[in-house]
Amino acid sequence: MFIKDWMKTNLVTVEYDDTVLDALHLMREHKIRRLPVLRRGKLVGIITEKDIKEFSPSRASTLDIYEMHNVLAKTEVKEAMTKDVITVSPDDPIERAALILRDMRFGGLPVVEKNDNLVGIITAVDVFDVFVEAMGMRKPGARVNITVEDKPGAIAEIAKILKIHNLNIISLATFFTKERDDKKRDIVIRLSGDKNNVDNAINELKDSGYNVTNVLEMEGRITSIYKMDK
Repeated sequence: MFIKDWMKTNLVTVEYDDTVLDALHLMREHKIRRLPVLRRGKLVGIITEKDIKEFSPSRASTLDIYEMHNVLAKTEVKEAMTKDVITVSPDDPIERAALILRDMRFGGLPVVEKNDNLVGIITAVDVFDVFVEAMGMRKPGARVNITVEDKPGAIAEIAKILKIHNLNIISLATFFTKERDDKKRDIVIRLSGDKNNVDNAINELKDSGYNVTNVLEMEGRITSIYKMDK
C-alpha cells in the first residue's frame, strides 16, 4: 500500500502572503487543524492551530481580543508558519507516513512530488483507515488470536488446518508478544466461514498444541468475547 492510495487530494490551502486570520477562518470553516502554505503553487510551509496559538502571545500578550483580531488580520501567514516541513512522496509506502506521524507526533503530512508541487495530505486518521482495512475489521467473521513459537512454517501449518475446515482468511497479521519474547509471536487471523467450521478448526488447533488465546465473533464491530481455556 502506498501513500497515493490513501492520501486526501481535495485540499484546503493558504497562500504565504494571506493573513493569519484568513488561515484561522479556513481552519474553522473546514474543521481542520493544519493548512499547507503555497507560493506560486509550490509548498513553502505549513501553518497549524498550534502555530497560531504560539505566535499570538509572543506578539500580543498584552492586547485585548479586539486588538488581537487586528494583529492577526494584518499579519501574513509566512510570519507564523513552520518553514521546515517534513513531507512524504505519493510513491512512499504507507508505513513511512505512519512512522513519521507516530515518532514526530504529527497529525498530518503534506504529500509532494519532486518539484515541490503539493498533491495531497496524509493524516493519522488515514493511517487508522489503512489499519482497519488491512485487519478486515469491517467484515463479519471470527477473529482468532494464537501465540506461536517463532519458527519457519508456523503460519503454513495453521493455514493448512483452516483450509481443511473450509475457512477463508480475510486478513492475517503477526505481532511481538507483550513480553517482547523473541521466540514467540502473536498471530491475529480474521476468518470467514461457517461458525461450526470455525469451532472445529479452533479445537483442532488446540489439539495440535497451538495456544489459542481468544476468539472474537465480529460483524464490523465486536459483539462477543470468548475466553479460551489455557
